[in-house]
Amino acid sequence: MNPYYERLYNFLKKKVSISEEEVEYMMSFAKIIKLRNKEYFFKEGDITRYVGFVNKGVLRYFFLDNQAEEHIIYFAQEEWWVGDLNSFYSKTPTPNNLQALEATEIFAFTGENFDRIRNEVIPFEEFRKASHAKATAARIDNMMSLRSESAEERYLKLLKSFPDIFQRVPQYFIASYLGIKPQSLSRIRKLLAEKNLKL
Repeated sequence: MNPYYERLYNFLKKKVSISEEEVEYMMSFAKIIKLRNKEYFFKEGDITRYVGFVNKGVLRYFFLDNQAEEHIIYFAQEEWWVGDLNSFYSKTPTPNNLQALEATEIFAFTGENFDRIRNEVIPFEEFRKASHAKATAARIDNMMSLRSESAEERYLKLLKSFPDIFQRVPQYFIASYLGIKPQSLSRIRKLLAEKNLKL
């Protein structure tokens, strides 16, 4: 198998029983999109043309409210699938933005090609169904945590899922995701560091 596809193959193999040949077939329909830091995969008002697998890099998915204030919904890193499925399937403009925060590479699929591999690569469709259910549960969990958990608890949960985030994402974006000011995030980090020193 082309070593370029190894991350995708190894990721899917952990989830479903899929062959190298099936992944090679999937990639025959992929477009490799490379983004520079701050470049967009799509922006508010676009009709999103692709969904894709992050082979390398980090992105932020966010929207702007009526006061033009940014709200970050999630950070995507390697092995994440990204896109706006509502815009992708309904061919309507997206209210969201997906921006690279470092050099990023995405294996991207058009709607036609994505549906084709779903229909023809059965293990991939099994993965897609399972991951869609998990993503829905994760969004609900994230909304609940914003209402019920402290900023410190949300911060620790983020670190657990993305341990090297501070090496790859600006602190003010992390604060935005947590719904707090950068100064508050600095205080949380300082308090937790002091707690660890005392243990």
